[in-house]
Amino acid sequence: MPPLFQLRGLSKTYQMGEVEVRALRDVDLTIEKGEFVAILGASGSGKSTLMHIIGFMDKPTAGSITFEGKDVSALGEQERARLRGEKIGFVFQAFNLLARLTVLENTLLPLMYQRVPQKDATDRAMEVLDAVGLTDRISHYPNQLSGGQRQRVAIARSLINRPRLLLADEPTGNLDSENAAAILDVFKQLHGDGHTIILVTHDPAVASHAHRKIQVQDGTILDGAATR
Repeated sequence: MPPLFQLRGLSKTYQMGEVEVRALRDVDLTIEKGEFVAILGASGSGKSTLMHIIGFMDKPTAGSITFEGKDVSALGEQERARLRGEKIGFVFQAFNLLARLTVLENTLLPLMYQRVPQKDATDRAMEVLDAVGLTDRISHYPNQLSGGQRQRVAIARSLINRPRLLLADEPTGNLDSENAAAILDVFKQLHGDGHTIILVTHDPAVASHAHRKIQVQDGTILDGAATR
């Protein structure tokens, strides 16, 4: 079985006026299906660029990417957008919920433009809301929820398309310690259920919850060993 992601000799260079900025330098990385991986690095380390490439939000300047055994290195924006929508679930530091929609309606948003029958869509939404422990909040609005509950809605929304990968960018950054711990427990439960998770963070304490930690510094990977 091929790995979920395989990056080989990956580089990314940005042109800032007359200056070239090498955000990534000859990165080799393999992500297996079912892993829980943390990408750890300070601001400017290259971790966000790596996340953008893994999430099909950007493409490399050089190197190769295979996803589920297929070379996707040279895909155009439209093809990358399709993969983002179908294969990747995103969770961000800002919850990005629509204030005028209920928990259920926010969760259903990714299915809005897909031909999924209403009953099937609702059943799927209830399934993912149950996975994050929010079936008793489906009629609530975001302003009626705690920060931790809002992030749970965002996680449920990210799961509704049944993605191959859940990509979480600083998902506890806007939360107090109690809610942050609860969200990390949700990720661990999802990993236990078989989801592949990449958690991007600057916080070593948050990264320690993953099973493998990828340390990024100056555009290169320093370490990718299992932590537990």
